[in-house]
Amino acid sequence: MAKSDKVTREKIILAFLDSCFAKNAGGTSLSDVADRLGIKKASLYNHYESRDAMVEDCIRWCGDYFRKTYFIPTDIDSISQRYPAENVMKAIVNRWFKMNEKEPLIQIYSFIESEKYISTAAAKISQETREKLVNQTKQALRSLANAKKIIDLEENDLETLSKMFASLTVSSLDSYIVAKKIEIRSNPESGEGSLFESKGDPDYSEIDELVTTFCSMLK
Repeated sequence: MAKSDKVTREKIILAFLDSCFAKNAGGTSLSDVADRLGIKKASLYNHYESRDAMVEDCIRWCGDYFRKTYFIPTDIDSISQRYPAENVMKAIVNRWFKMNEKEPLIQIYSFIESEKYISTAAAKISQETREKLVNQTKQALRSLANAKKIIDLEENDLETLSKMFASLTVSSLDSYIVAKKIEIRSNPESGEGSLFESKGDPDYSEIDELVTTFCSMLK
């Protein structure tokens, strides 16, 4: 960052998340954050009284960011009318993957999922995100049922299937991001900042097969 650039809360948080992704949250120091910003470590104390305060604020910021993201598109009813259920559900999951493999979501997701084991606030954000996936999956399945693309579902079945689909999506995303992280960390020729550049079309074939199996239960 150029010295003339103003250091803001968001820039500090993004620098912290970037370092956490490259190393890990526990191994990221204030010096690491300052180095990424091109400032002195002491300057960070103008914004946070301690590293713990910065981590807590970062968790809050990540929660706010997550709440602005949506699993399903806003025009799901129109989409359900136009396309088969399998196409709709694959497109929803692929869209979610694409969102979460780009900055800053890949870093936010990785950070929250690692911090949830030691931070109650991060655990609540992780749970809230999963509940949103379940609720929005319900909305998508209801929309497909209304469009006569899948069978009518009783509320209990809808709840169970939505939880199953959300778990499938989260588990697959975890595996995908772990593989992405290994790829990034083992690519010394890429400088930080270019690590997230597209390297061709992503391969979603594995999750697509799972979605196909899931949708076969809805016919």
